[in-house]
Amino acid sequence: MGFSRQEYCCALLQGIVPTQGSNSRLLHLPALAELQDWVRPPAMAATAAPLPPTTKVAGSENSSSFYDYEYYLEDMIFVLCRKDEVLSFGRVFLPVFYSLIFVLGLVGNLLLLAVLLRFVPRRRMTETYLLNLAISNLLFVVTLPFWGISVVWHWVFGSFLCKVVSTLYTMNFYSGIFFISCMSLDKYLEIVCALPYHRLRTRAKSLLLAATVWAVALAVSVPDMVFVRTHENSPGVWECYADFGGHGTIWKLFLRFQQNLLGFLLPLLAMIFFYSRIGSVLVRLRPPGQSRALRMTVALVVAFFVLWFPYNLTLFLHSLLDLQVFGDCRVSQHLDYALQVTESIAFLHCCFTPVLYTFSSHRFRQYLKAFLAAVLRRQQALPSSYSESSGLTSQEDVMGMSDLGERQAESSPRQGSDLKQTAET
Repeated sequence: MGFSRQEYCCALLQGIVPTQGSNSRLLHLPALAELQDWVRPPAMAATAAPLPPTTKVAGSENSSSFYDYEYYLEDMIFVLCRKDEVLSFGRVFLPVFYSLIFVLGLVGNLLLLAVLLRFVPRRRMTETYLLNLAISNLLFVVTLPFWGISVVWHWVFGSFLCKVVSTLYTMNFYSGIFFISCMSLDKYLEIVCALPYHRLRTRAKSLLLAATVWAVALAVSVPDMVFVRTHENSPGVWECYADFGGHGTIWKLFLRFQQNLLGFLLPLLAMIFFYSRIGSVLVRLRPPGQSRALRMTVALVVAFFVLWFPYNLTLFLHSLLDLQVFGDCRVSQHLDYALQVTESIAFLHCCFTPVLYTFSSHRFRQYLKAFLAAVLRRQQALPSSYSESSGLTSQEDVMGMSDLGERQAESSPRQGSDLKQTAET
């Protein structure tokens, strides 16, 4: 018994995916991610376009799937793979998690931004990247309420905001990861090279690198600008997702592998290289605060891996499923659940990484205390006796990685030369 194209569409709208009876393989609609487009936004880079939460693919993929399989429906026997439970889970889990990330990310990054603008007038390289990271995270979390509303209801914000929110989502998703990589590069130059003014650490070059990061992130979001639009799936019910026409499957796989490469693998390898070199220098030189600095280097790499690896692994498995390498209806359902959960965990990077990076520095903790005290009106500003170096001279103070780099850079020329020579050997 065959499915007509109209019956196939109805099955999709009811949370059902027709699969081929002969081998029980899905007809490659990326499960919930794809199905979810009927009820919520697109799933980041995993979907047709690197739009938001685990849903974007749905709409874009569903629409393209009609073209992909239109000519085969009459000749195939199908088994129904229902996704009702997956959709119901997403309608509850995703809005709650998005709301939590929005509140924590907004408060944390606004606080970070306020401290940087208020107490760090002399922009060092690290603060330049940290400032851009805070801006990127803020723009990212601002998009989450739109997707949360569209999950529980539908897209009610119009075509213009559909493109704007999708573009902001993708651009700041990538820029946040890129700025984390820039910070690891900066600490490598500061500690391993041990020069206060390395030729690659000038203010002009740091601003140029920051501008390059924004430009690359904007370029990656071009598919959102071009292909994302609103779709009226039923009278009065609109959804926001990318429509690639008959090439949806190819685009989806391309964007997923792009996410795996640019959004995880390359940044992870860069961080492992930079922080392993930093760690080797700390072990050889044994400066004050060595143990804390080593812990911070490990924590930064581990945090990035823990937040992003599960999500990228799930994306990769979804791609293998779409390529019919393995899987059946049950596997597809499990991957749909996993995609929602791991993607939400990955979003925690905008709440967690600013805290980890800022609290690795004793100096920044002093700035934060002064800012909170001023807000609470316990004091007006930093104590007059406080200087940039006073917080770093006590032997009892445990230094973070940022403070260690500064201390090395501000030490005598002879010591700096010895550090560089040691690092090179």
